[in-house]
Amino acid sequence: MSQRRTEAFLLRLVLEDETQDPEQWHGRVQHVASGDEQVFRTLQEALTFIRYRCAQSKERNTTLYDLPPPFP
Repeated sequence: MSQRRTEAFLLRLVLEDETQDPEQWHGRVQHVASGDEQVFRTLQEALTFIRYRCAQSKERNTTLYDLPPPFP
């Protein structure tokens, strides 16, 4: 039986007025549990970071008790 876990990311997109093309979007993505952030210039870079962080969390087997409190 597989384990189910949830990962949370904060995605900040910068959309230029003239650009409707998602490949031209840029911004910052943050893994909530670790606080790690990555600036991206393409959606592919954002997805690469998300996949990497999910793999890292799976290896560490992070539980809710390992996460920082939601508010300082």
